[in-house]
Amino acid sequence: MSGNNKRELVEKARALMAEEKLSEELCATIEEQRGGLGFLLGVLKERPRTFNPYLLKGMSVYHEPSAIDRKTAELAAVAAAAALSCEHCLEAHINNAVDEGASLEEVMDVLLVAGAIAESSLLSVAFRKFKQKEGKMKRKGQETAGRTGERF
Repeated sequence: MSGNNKRELVEKARALMAEEKLSEELCATIEEQRGGLGFLLGVLKERPRTFNPYLLKGMSVYHEPSAIDRKTAELAAVAAAAALSCEHCLEAHINNAVDEGASLEEVMDVLLVAGAIAESSLLSVAFRKFKQKEGKMKRKGQETAGRTGERF
């Protein structure tokens, strides 16, 4: 493909991503599947050039994964949503996972794994800060907190 053809193709793709007609068609598809857009997509719809690629990427990731099935993709989304405390994401992806054939026991296992990872992450960050403070105080010869009133 020549340089001009590549540029033309990129410009066509950019133009398509900004098309309100594409946004309308994508919205109709989502509303038909889910009964509505939800808050996030409703806000993004106001900007077709952002909404269109965002929604198409999501469709690719969740509905057309390359190496895993759709149920596994949704269970991974449940885990990520749980670890990130995204309530709306959790609701949507738990529903999607069940729709893709996941049992409630599978969802519970995924939530427990995500919770364990989230807890480990939280403790890891907190313990690092604790150990930094402990090290500073030991270097200064202080054994107990609060002697100098020093703050993090």
